[in-house]
Amino acid sequence: MKALHLLLLGALAFWAWNSAGAGERREFCVFDVAGAGGFVYRTLQDYQRKATMAGVPLSMRPYTNENQAIADFRSGQCDIVAVTDMGARKFNDFSGSISAIGAVPYYEDLQVLLHILSSPRVGHHLEQDGYEVLGVTPMGAAYLFVNDRAIDHVDALKNKRITVFEGHHDARHMVEYVGAVPVTAKISNFARLFNSGEADISYAPAAAYEVLEMFRGMGETGGIVKYPVGQVTVQLIARQGEFDDAFVRQSRRIMSRLYPEAMRIVRQYERAIPEERWVEISPEAVRGYQEMLRSVRIDMQESTEESGMLAAGVYHDEMMTILRKVRCYTNPGAAECTAENRE
Repeated sequence: MKALHLLLLGALAFWAWNSAGAGERREFCVFDVAGAGGFVYRTLQDYQRKATMAGVPLSMRPYTNENQAIADFRSGQCDIVAVTDMGARKFNDFSGSISAIGAVPYYEDLQVLLHILSSPRVGHHLEQDGYEVLGVTPMGAAYLFVNDRAIDHVDALKNKRITVFEGHHDARHMVEYVGAVPVTAKISNFARLFNSGEADISYAPAAAYEVLEMFRGMGETGGIVKYPVGQVTVQLIARQGEFDDAFVRQSRRIMSRLYPEAMRIVRQYERAIPEERWVEISPEAVRGYQEMLRSVRIDMQESTEESGMLAAGVYHDEMMTILRKVRCYTNPGAAECTAENRE
């Protein structure tokens, strides 16, 4: 009888949990420029499965327009929204600073950073203005797509037309800093601007080569500069208090642990690009890019001009310090690690 009693209790508990889960299915709105067939959406299906196992069933809804996904989230149609770090800046400047120009040059740096972000030690930074970040995972490094392979060093950027996303004040500041010409763009049209010849340079993850057919804008003379100018990530945003603290912590760990699978797909896209399309740059040119990008970030912090202050305003000071420490952890010999004007 006792065994039967325990069995009945267990069955009732399972039924109650399953019924509650079914009745509390949450809307998970996911921005992916390629929609439900895109690699971000497919990667986050693994997150959906693990969240459901954790007792939070999610109904995924794909968006090809990030602004629409954010608008629907703000209006309450979505409980969680997956956006790029540019979209995340509308909710949290700490996690939004991950895409700071040149601040996370290598995937090893990003892996260390994602481990830090999944730690409770920085949890308070992931809550801002009534919203919280439920995790971050990679979308791939941003490279310069160029229509001329001679654009293989910093000085060659001068007078070139470079696409800059609306609201990406730090990128605009960099473009103007090196003497180039910003071409205002949106996620929905930056590839078209490059492919049509209205811009000489555009920055994007390697996946854009195939998914957005950016090889068209390269023509016969162009390529992809093999040096990352930043990292693009996907970040999950929810209203603060929408989910209990235990799930929030678990969600951040789940997203951090998606790193190997996300990177497998990222590297797959990178390897699919024909070798001759990559523009190899010299170690001297790499150092030139590193120092230029660092100088741009410092110039923003010190600028008294409106454009510089707007650019600096998108960066969170503590995140910039964390990023510098991560870079010096993975590359302790870098000049910035002993420089007096450190971030």
